[in-house]
Amino acid sequence: MTTADRRYGGRTVVARKAERRQRFLEAATRIFAERGYATCSLAEVCAAAGLSKRQFYEEFETREDVLVAAYDRIQDDAAAAVAAALAELTTPTDPELALHAGFRAYLESLGSDPYRAQVALIEVVGVSDRMENHRRSRRHAWSVLIGSALVDIGVRLRGDAELTTALLTGAVTGVAHEWLLRESRPPVSELVDLLTGAALALVDFD
Repeated sequence: MTTADRRYGGRTVVARKAERRQRFLEAATRIFAERGYATCSLAEVCAAAGLSKRQFYEEFETREDVLVAAYDRIQDDAAAAVAAALAELTTPTDPELALHAGFRAYLESLGSDPYRAQVALIEVVGVSDRMENHRRSRRHAWSVLIGSALVDIGVRLRGDAELTTALLTGAVTGVAHEWLLRESRPPVSELVDLLTGAALALVDFD
């Protein structure tokens, strides 16, 4: 039996490690959103998770590492929600319906937890060169996903595909950011309609 297979309290080492990491991510997301990443200490993250600094350093090297991991979890969950929403559509798919479903899935994933939206749209901005480069790489990943999804539903982007998808992803995050900051937020359906109309102006139908 390997160390990873050993059980403590009925759970394997791997399962316990995964649970501990999840607790750090959930605690970091909440406390960074509530207090602001820039002013939140590592000790506060550990206290919020109910875990020790020793346990933190078994999972991460720095406070910024847990921010990156929390941000990635938010982005991965949103991408999975979009993929699932598009997979549920009938084929051949109406492009407007597909765009509508994709935008709704993204915004609902992000808005399902106000802490997630705060971290993904505000707390990660301007943290460091490393974080900015990582955010850019995630935007590029979204551009690839969007481009592929558009091909699947029978439309093509106008102009330079990379720049056009960058324009589209920027519009989505910009609208979501403004929506988050408003005291009185319009329903998600209004944002979805707005973004769908903007996206339709950037594509040609085959």
